Amino acid sequence: MIARLRGELVALCLLTAVAPARAEDNIASFYKGKTIQLLNAFGQGGRYSVLARLVAQHLPKHIPGQPSGVVQLMPGAAGLLQTNYLYNAAPKDGTAIGLLYDSMPTAQVLEAEQNIRFDARRFHALGSLNKGDSGLVGVLKRAGVASVEDARKKETVFGATGTGGGQYTVPHIMNKLFGTKFKIIPGFKTTAEIYLAMERGEVDGVYGAYDAISDVHPDWLKERRFNWIAQLYDVRAPEFPDVPLLQEFASNDLDRSALRFLALARIPGKIFVAPPGVPPARLAALRAAYVAMLNDEAFKADYAKTSQVLDPRTWQDAERVIRETVDTPPEVIRYVQGL
Repeated sequence: MIARLRGELVALCLLTAVAPARAEDNIASFYKGKTIQLLNAFGQGGRYSVLARLVAQHLPKHIPGQPSGVVQLMPGAAGLLQTNYLYNAAPKDGTAIGLLYDSMPTAQVLEAEQNIRFDARRFHALGSLNKGDSGLVGVLKRAGVASVEDARKKETVFGATGTGGGQYTVPHIMNKLFGTKFKIIPGFKTTAEIYLAMERGEVDGVYGAYDAISDVHPDWLKERRFNWIAQLYDVRAPEFPDVPLLQEFASNDLDRSALRFLALARIPGKIFVAPPGVPPARLAALRAAYVAMLNDEAFKADYAKTSQVLDPRTWQDAERVIRETVDTPPEVIRYVQGL
């Protein structure tokens, strides 16, 4: 009897040890010869495109079965086309992932009636590449505006590519909440056109990411042409410890909550997601591959060639950021929509 029990115990231990190997074999069998599609919400060029190509090149190497990877460009509707497709129509078998546009969780709650056909909380995050970047309110020094207090006294002209993005909405909200006198001119075709208008003396300032300016006009930054008068982020960015957060100018809790919500669009940090419905074992394999990629020296070396800082979020933290954004109280959303 004892011998039989001992034999059964040994058999059980062997079966337990073999099970993970079999599961990995099954994952490898599935992915062998397959292609991972990495959906990108924008066309060629720009940071999203560069990072999508980088991950499509390196991630598949760490997936059992070593599939190939390819970037599928899906520009349109400021990220909505790609996000709707990934959520509703992309394969749910673990062969399609996407680089989520940072502002998509914010768009879900602000533009619920505008062709939103996804719930960002149901995407399966693999992780992010960094923790986002601060949005800076910058005014060329020639304008003579060095602070928000100065901007309350003197009119300055800001450029924007439209009325729906942060280039327009952030200075507009500052006018309403803090009494600044920004004259905002939307309608520029590209941000590069805004910079050209700044060179011609037609525009004084712009809202956006430091890296976006650095990519186009590193000389302006080297020459310290800007006064950074405020930033939109969850905390003061380490690179700009002396630039106040917009939340710091708020006079009440509702204004602070509204600005906190807007800051949540700045912090996702390029989250890679799989659509809802991916089998758990394949999702686990994708997440493990993502972590392995981040620790791969070849990936780190290629990433170092970009203008981005590698400071990733775990998949759990990435999903927390998405949930916090989408679960913002309705009264705060209504207030933001009314600004």
